[in-house]
Amino acid sequence: MQHEKILRVKMSDGTVYDIPAEVIAEHRARYFENNSALKLTYHASSMKPRLYGPEMEFALNNDDILIGWAQTRMTWKELEPHAVKVDTDKDYDKEWPTAEKKIITC
Repeated sequence: MQHEKILRVKMSDGTVYDIPAEVIAEHRARYFENNSALKLTYHASSMKPRLYGPEMEFALNNDDILIGWAQTRMTWKELEPHAVKVDTDKDYDKEWPTAEKKIITC
């Protein structure tokens, strides 16, 4: 049975948010598939590399990759709509890169 992975983030004020790891893995997979397609434009343009599935699986099986990608390649504003929120009156963009993060399995 596959368990759902969650990125649990604790902000400096103690507020905790849970973000589905799949959101981060999808963002990463789309990035690599799109960028690989751009780099390989000298090949037949109809042959887009099929990286999405393998990249999704790779990220979902590597907690450090998920945390690193979310921390360095995504913003709080991108992730907030997917987060289980406790307090939405704060702007966390400045502290997002340094906020405590960990992957949990449900």
